[in-house]
Amino acid sequence: METDEQLVLRTLTEGNHYYGILIQRHADYLFGLGMRLTTGRRELAEDISQQAFLKSYTYLKSFNSQKSFKHWLTGIAINCYRDMIRKENQYTSLEPANEAGYTPELQCNKDFYSLISPLNNDEKVIFILKYIYEHQTNEIADLVNMKAGTVKSKISRAMEKLK
Repeated sequence: METDEQLVLRTLTEGNHYYGILIQRHADYLFGLGMRLTTGRRELAEDISQQAFLKSYTYLKSFNSQKSFKHWLTGIAINCYRDMIRKENQYTSLEPANEAGYTPELQCNKDFYSLISPLNNDEKVIFILKYIYEHQTNEIADLVNMKAGTVKSKISRAMEKLK
């Protein structure tokens, strides 16, 4: 079985169909990450996954083969999430609406989503990367473009909020 890095090289040299293999390998991972980041909002998680794959394909030539493809893809997905939140906040009304809304069926993850609800967006991202995906502090710092000390303090603050 070819590595992700080999498939990236083959995509760049031999054609796009090799990128489909990368999508198949990482689709569930990206969707799961998106579901956790958006606290179970399926449509937003799908959007994050699609945007991450589109952006990664667009910028595939800039992929650094010294890092893992999954790590690179995770960073792109986190940026897509941040962009989405920024856009969503831009258009959110300040007054509560009395409109009927859709609440997704959270099923078995309901407790998890309730647990992380007090966290702000940065804390949520860092918490999920640290405790769900078991990334090291330095990896998280690289993914979220922060210093390792900042990541540690945000993890500490997040844990205090969750107590």
